[in-house]
Amino acid sequence: MIEAIKINNLKYSYQGSQQLFDDFNLTIQVGQWVALVGHNGSGKSTLAKLILGLIVANSGDIDVFGERLSVATVNHVRAQIGMVFQNPDNQFVGATVADDVAFGLENMQKPSSEMPKLIDEALEIVGMQAFKNREPHMLSGGQKQRVALASVLALNPKIIILDEATAMLDPEGRDMVMQTLQKLKARFGSELTLITITHDMDEASLADRVVVINDGKLILDGEPATVFSERDIMHSNGLELPFAGELLAKLDKRPNSYLDERELVQWLSHLKK
Repeated sequence: MIEAIKINNLKYSYQGSQQLFDDFNLTIQVGQWVALVGHNGSGKSTLAKLILGLIVANSGDIDVFGERLSVATVNHVRAQIGMVFQNPDNQFVGATVADDVAFGLENMQKPSSEMPKLIDEALEIVGMQAFKNREPHMLSGGQKQRVALASVLALNPKIIILDEATAMLDPEGRDMVMQTLQKLKARFGSELTLITITHDMDEASLADRVVVINDGKLILDGEPATVFSERDIMHSNGLELPFAGELLAKLDKRPNSYLDERELVQWLSHLKK
């Protein structure tokens, strides 16, 4: 498979502090949805900043689609990656939703004649086209994050990183964003690589692959069912399982393999008294 991101022997320490990443290695394949999980301070967001070249590693290599991240290549690498941050209010710069999506296109010097079509397409993908003339402060948190996602999509990135993008949202807003991500993967498939940074295991369960890190070390890496079957390791690293996983652990009679919430409901409904 083609590698979207390849990290080799990465070393990084904050100024005046102990080493965070020490010979860290990780490969993400093109088209994967990877949930990068860990408790606060585990290194998740720092890793995203290193991939974007916002901070510089002490040593080691980061390759994006085979291109080595360096001072000479950082702008080209960044152009292939879109980023959605935690607080949607910090991402708005336009007077309207359409203005905000247009901002990135203007920075890329897209011809003004092409921009309305690109704006409409991006907003349609995230289900926000009807709100394009709305003022951002009139939107709900979930709607704001979908607009932030549209602003990224308009730039046609190959990778999208969402850094705790649902952490400040209510349950309805969180569901809006996660449903949008599922639709994105269904629509773009192997053309789009998604990295969601989160400590919410129910969100992580939607990904193709879950990578658990703690203090800059890779703890677990695999399909959600495989990772969530390691309940003791998850707990020892400050993480709960998804609701279904925690419930499974408390049952006297258990299925032979990990089940998500829908599968667990079906399994329980067939149990004989």
